[in-house]
Amino acid sequence: MRLFAIGDTHLPSTRKKDMDRFGWVGHPEPLRKAWDALVGPDDVVIVAGDISWATRTSEVLDDLAWLDARPGKKVLLRGNHDFWWGDSTAKLKKLFEPYTSFVGFILNSAVEVGPYLIAGSRLWTAPEAPPLPGGEMGDEVQKPDYIEREANRLTLSIKDAEAKEKKRTTPAVRICAVHFPPMYSNGIETAFSKVLEAWKPQVCVYGHLHGPGIGAGYVGTREGVRYVLASCDAAGFTPVLLHEG
Repeated sequence: MRLFAIGDTHLPSTRKKDMDRFGWVGHPEPLRKAWDALVGPDDVVIVAGDISWATRTSEVLDDLAWLDARPGKKVLLRGNHDFWWGDSTAKLKKLFEPYTSFVGFILNSAVEVGPYLIAGSRLWTAPEAPPLPGGEMGDEVQKPDYIEREANRLTLSIKDAEAKEKKRTTPAVRICAVHFPPMYSNGIETAFSKVLEAWKPQVCVYGHLHGPGIGAGYVGTREGVRYVLASCDAAGFTPVLLHEG
C-alpha cells in the first residue's frame, strides 16, 4: 500500500467551469491519465481540498463519480472553494456513500486506512504569510476568527487520531493533510504549524498555492515533519507519492 496526495483538482461540476484561463489546458484529462497510470487499486490518495467548482451538492455528483472512477482509496478534505461541502458529518456520509472508493473524509476527525492515520483541517491564510497573488485562484483575506476556528478543528482532528492510535495493535504512520499552507517559505511558525508539529506526523501535505504563488509554500523538513505541496499545477498534474509501506 502506497500513499499519494493531490490537491486542487478543481473539477468542473455541472456548472462546466473549465480551467483553460489558468493555463490548465484540457483539465482534468492530463490528471486522469497520470493518476490511472500511477495509482494502484490498493493505494490511498488524499484529495487535499478544492475538489470541485460546485456550489451545492446537486452540482458535485459527476465530479465525485469522476474521483470514484480513479484507482485507489480516497480520503477527502475540504478546500476554500468547496462550497458544496457542508458542516454536517451525517450529511457528508450520506453524500459520499455511493462512492465505494471513498474510505473517509476529514471533518473535526481523523481517518484510519491501513498503516496510515490521517488528521487535518482546511486551515486559512495565516498572518505570517508573505505577499501572495490574489484573484480567483489566489489568496484569501486573513480572518482571525477563521484562523482560531481552523486551529481548533486541527486540534480536534489530531485528538481523534490519538484516540484511534491507542486502539491500534500495530504502529501508525501519522500524516497531516490540510488545504492551506500551514507554513510559508519564510519559515515563520504559525498557529497551525505549532499544533501539527507537536503531533509529530511524518508528512504534512497541503495545496492551495498556484502559479506564481507556488514558491510561497514551505517545502522541506522542519521539526521532523516533511512538508509537501501537492496542488495540481505544483505537482505537474500527477499524484504525489508521500509514503510507501
